Amino acid sequence: MSQDLRAERYRLAGELFHRKDYAGALAILDELIAAHPKAAPLHYHRSRCLNALGRPGEAAHALDAALALAPDHVPTLLARVELAEEHFEELDTLPLLRRAITREPDNATALFHFARTVLDQTRVSDSADSVAEALRHLDRSIELDPQRAEAWARRGQYHHLRAHDTGEGEAAIRDALGMSYDRPSLELALSDLRHAAGLREDNQYDRLCARIAALLDRHELSVEHMDRVLARLPADAPARGFVQEERDRYARGKEGEREELAELVESAAATEGVERNMKEDMEHALSHATAQLVRQGMDLQTALESLAGDDSPEGMQATQIAFQLYNIAHEADPDLTEVDPAEFPAFQRKHAEACEKALAPLGYTRLACAEARGVSAQQGQRSLLGLFTHPEYGSAAAFAARPRWPGLFGFLFLLLTGQWKTARMLECGTRFEDGFLMNSRAAGPDPFDTSGIRDFSFEKLPPKATPRQVAERHIQRVAERLAQGHSVVPADSLEAIEDSWRTANERKREYRKSIGYATDEELRALLGKHYEKLADPIRDRLKLFADAEG
Repeated sequence: MSQDLRAERYRLAGELFHRKDYAGALAILDELIAAHPKAAPLHYHRSRCLNALGRPGEAAHALDAALALAPDHVPTLLARVELAEEHFEELDTLPLLRRAITREPDNATALFHFARTVLDQTRVSDSADSVAEALRHLDRSIELDPQRAEAWARRGQYHHLRAHDTGEGEAAIRDALGMSYDRPSLELALSDLRHAAGLREDNQYDRLCARIAALLDRHELSVEHMDRVLARLPADAPARGFVQEERDRYARGKEGEREELAELVESAAATEGVERNMKEDMEHALSHATAQLVRQGMDLQTALESLAGDDSPEGMQATQIAFQLYNIAHEADPDLTEVDPAEFPAFQRKHAEACEKALAPLGYTRLACAEARGVSAQQGQRSLLGLFTHPEYGSAAAFAARPRWPGLFGFLFLLLTGQWKTARMLECGTRFEDGFLMNSRAAGPDPFDTSGIRDFSFEKLPPKATPRQVAERHIQRVAERLAQGHSVVPADSLEAIEDSWRTANERKREYRKSIGYATDEELRALLGKHYEKLADPIRDRLKLFADAEG
């Protein structure tokens, strides 16, 4: 084959390659190599055709053949490295890259690949010399080719990792999980990654920018980068909903991040239904107490250490009791909903029916059979409410519950008290137009004093008082206030009863917070012989809740 013919065939192979006729180009190159097996450029171009045809193994052999003939040819060295990276080949590419850099010290591509390879293989704390060399090469690569988005991104990723490894001292910041980061390193990471995102539209770059900006409390910038991601996603993209949630979380600032983490912690102890056993109650208390501290601004690690650092039985009991005491002041909204009584145990239905018979002669009529679903979910126990209304004296609620944790209207049954009899209660309540609340019921095992609650009068009758006796005494108390010129707000709907319930909760919360959630007298009555062992740990945890709440 003459030299002119070889040149013409070589030119045609190049033309076919650019027209994406890789098989045609490969056939010509094989023909030329058969005649000139030691022509390194032919092997190099053959590898390009093979790789384009999806034959990376053969492409690698072709490049190895080219390097055997021309070991210092930089384009071939870089092609071999890039092929290995593209197909995750187990090949030590650093010797090849060092050879390329020795040959061309200012080759931006060689410098970038060398730096990325070293940084991918070396932890920040492993080899300071190797990392320093890689960073010098990376800086020089960016200087030589500032349009290479990958180089900016890799340097930003390095600073991001370094921020976590060096997150100590005055410059450290902590995320919601309790992980520490070095603020200056995060600032460098964000600067480089934003530069990369400006050069290339890449969702990974923008999402990492959003995460780092949130760590730096720059949530508006986080939202800006997430909006860039959303703008690229088709309306029907499967990931769009997840990305939108992430964007909305950043839009809520630190509160959004804390809420997401708190919900995750709570879900760890979630049960399939409302009802919980004692073990589930313990897990629920710990997870929800932890979540509450997270919501109030404490990081997860600190919250867990504070609540569960002492994993002794006494420590866990103290956490559980403290959380239930805290819940007395932060009872969930009732969410009163009419229900079918048949869904509830017979003892609850019978008690509601007995109260209806006792109240009817006094002028009370049944309003509804209901459940306070918000309270049920909080307490892990469902209770049927028989709700009754009186045209002059307000409402009454009949409920029966086996003792567990905070009772329906704020009383506490504890395993420690040993009082495991089913509680059958009737509580009468009246709201006056001046906002004053008046409640009456028979005394239970709870030791809680309500005398300090603003605009609220709660009278406990003797424990054995019957539902009729409770209602008669309540009517007497209301009549005395009516005689003073006050008037009653009608309680003729679930909405009216729920509104009064919420108002009582708000005043109870205000009072409980003012006394640190439980007085010493209440703790002594509640804990009995366990007071010396549990009182101080319970106080510590209550103070933790109060301090976190601010």
